[in-house]
Amino acid sequence: LCSELVNVLYQDPSLILNQIVANLEEISSTGATLFVEEPLEPASPVSFHAKGHDLNGFVESCDFHDILGWIVEIEFDACSQWSLQMFIPDHSVPTFGPVYASVSEAA
Repeated sequence: LCSELVNVLYQDPSLILNQIVANLEEISSTGATLFVEEPLEPASPVSFHAKGHDLNGFVESCDFHDILGWIVEIEFDACSQWSLQMFIPDHSVPTFGPVYASVSEAA
């Protein structure tokens, strides 16, 4: 989990290139979740720039949430995979591995 503003380029259905600012909410080696203020068309090409790196892929899904706005799931291209060596987003919280010991482990 993370929270960082990123610049996003996407192509709308009329093939016009648009730029918006999004909140990068989650990122993994194969994709990312962005919160945006306008819908992005599923299957459309998209890229975003974060900490000096460009990541490219396509819109896997775009769903509206009453409070959060548009939640866009991005699947990265095979040649555009994210890793911790590239950058660590601001306000990131690692979600891999156990966070808390179970009661039986603590005893």
